[in-house]
Amino acid sequence: MANRLQHESSAYLRQHAQQPVDWYPWGEEALAKARDEDKPVFLSIGYSTCHWCHVMAHETFDDAEVAGLLRDNFIAVKVDREERPDLDQIYMLSCQFFTGGGGWPLSVFITPEGLPFFAGTYFPRRSNAELKMPGFIEVLNYLAERWQNGRQALVESGEKVAELLRSQLQVPAVDEVLSVDLLGAGAEQLGETFDSENGGFGGAPKFPTPHQLLFLLRWHQRSGSSIALTMVEKTLEKMAAGGICDHLGGGFHRYAVDDKWLIPHFEKMLYDQAMLALVYTEAYQISGRKLYGEVVAAIFAYVERELKGENGLFYAAQDADSDGVEGAYYVWTKEQIKSELGEFGGALFCRHYGVDEAGNFPEIKGSSVLHLVEDDKGEDVPELEASRKKLLAARSRRSAPFIDEKIVTAWNGLMIVALARAATVFAEPAYLETAERAALALREICENHDNRLWRLSMAVSANPTPAFLDDYAYLISGLLEIDRAGDRAEFKQWAGKLMGSVNELFWDDQGERFFYSGSDAEKLISRNLELHDGVLPGSNSVMIANLLQLAERENNPALKEQAEKVLARCAGYAARTPLLYLHYLTVLGDYLP
Repeated sequence: MANRLQHESSAYLRQHAQQPVDWYPWGEEALAKARDEDKPVFLSIGYSTCHWCHVMAHETFDDAEVAGLLRDNFIAVKVDREERPDLDQIYMLSCQFFTGGGGWPLSVFITPEGLPFFAGTYFPRRSNAELKMPGFIEVLNYLAERWQNGRQALVESGEKVAELLRSQLQVPAVDEVLSVDLLGAGAEQLGETFDSENGGFGGAPKFPTPHQLLFLLRWHQRSGSSIALTMVEKTLEKMAAGGICDHLGGGFHRYAVDDKWLIPHFEKMLYDQAMLALVYTEAYQISGRKLYGEVVAAIFAYVERELKGENGLFYAAQDADSDGVEGAYYVWTKEQIKSELGEFGGALFCRHYGVDEAGNFPEIKGSSVLHLVEDDKGEDVPELEASRKKLLAARSRRSAPFIDEKIVTAWNGLMIVALARAATVFAEPAYLETAERAALALREICENHDNRLWRLSMAVSANPTPAFLDDYAYLISGLLEIDRAGDRAEFKQWAGKLMGSVNELFWDDQGERFFYSGSDAEKLISRNLELHDGVLPGSNSVMIANLLQLAERENNPALKEQAEKVLARCAGYAARTPLLYLHYLTVLGDYLP
């Protein structure tokens, strides 16, 4: 029988609706039941296109023994991190305090009052000695016993974590001078982690880090640093050649599991497409390299084909798995390619894209992830373009990965930024039209639902989540980018109106910065701040840029003064850990003379 999750709007929650676990969505019903039955809450946070979430779902949550242990001793709650990033932020920090790391699926045990006392990520059903991982059944038995016989220690542990979370809200002294030296320190630290052979920063797994590359591009323009430009171009070239790039369908996968960008984790996120399109566009502005423009066009073609809804807004993500196998949709054997392209065309394509009998994808024997071979990165040939189209058509007949059709306001804002910027750089009016249509669709949803923003701009559910700071910040940035590209005053005016809402809902008078959750949001054990960068640029940094742009365009000194307060407040953090504040440093560089 289906559980409560069958009625939820989140595709991630519905993926768990047929499991034997007695799942609840996050809300007062679940927490009240935990209080009434004197049970702790097991909080499982993930998202619909997360491969390891799928693994734990089938291996652990489909199991009747696990379901029984959860039902008898805990209240089990599922949360979509993309729908409730405020919960995800708080309990991910808790996991990091407990374990030193994090990731998804996020598995946290909390008191009915929300205090976290145990956390981890993926757990196998039973302990795995080879992986040195405890099994979920053992964890459940241990914590059930501790709740009965050692509860006070658990509660005290949760209170300490809550105090640590609240300590993040302390207002630091403003003791750092806003100077170019801060930018230089960021560039120097990035250089220390740069992989000079493969591009990117650090080792495997290797993630695209577009906001870091954007910072280096701006630093190159300011300082003339050839090293900064080399780091960007090496990274962009290697990513565009590697398996992390979808050479048939366009766009980029989430990350590479190796340090050469060869074998990706195959999910595709909207925000990655937006941020990578933006950095390839800015790199094209500087270098004029044809490759960068081709990559941008391929990203937008993928988004148009796979991630755009009928109303012009963009879906959140495409899964890594098809038919339960990660990457099966994307990889090819040599025989499959020759069957589609013939002997001569198949041999040419295989040589160009590194496909041989042995294959390079260990999960499916003899299969290969397409990538450009080192000796074949010169000019493309017409036969290859025709071959790519043929193989894309053939691939479309396979069982396609699931697309999560939730529409996240923040990520749509990012895509609007990328489209409007590219429209200017490439003199392509179609990009601007696409950006404007998405912005107008968001405005219509806003006007039809209490004249405010929601986290998910879709058919608003019975219990919708108000928008967070990143939703406002990225959307305002997109509206200002449209105005810059096409002199569209109506979009600038809406940006100004949204800025008024931001100041009403998120501004911290004492701390002179913006909270992540609005004043009307659900009260959790701590109110969030998003000062530093994560996967995406920190929303406070984006808000600084928005304030400065609006101040200039509206000749509004008060907005500039407000931006300068946040700049000053964040400077000390950036001085201590520049790598966590690179978008802040980008904005600071644009502000400084």
